[in-house]
Amino acid sequence: MSDFVQLPEQARGRRPRAFDDASDTLIAMLLELAKDQWVTTSRLAALEHWAAHQVTAARTPWREDYPLPADAQAALAAERDAFVRRLMAPIEQI
Repeated sequence: MSDFVQLPEQARGRRPRAFDDASDTLIAMLLELAKDQWVTTSRLAALEHWAAHQVTAARTPWREDYPLPADAQAALAAERDAFVRRLMAPIEQI
């Protein structure tokens, strides 16, 4: 016999909430908009990098997964981290 307890596959009870329903919905909307905004920012950064390098742009057609160089990726990651800190600062104060 197994020493492990078999856990149910579905949790019983209500979905956990951080705040009331309206606040949870508002925060979910905010995070969804922030996600879409960041996707646009990262795609624009890749497109700007691709377009700024005319020699590379002439040889390499644009594609959605255009790889940024390591230094540009590091700068974009730092910008993303700052964006998330600014976004979450009011929520963390609650």
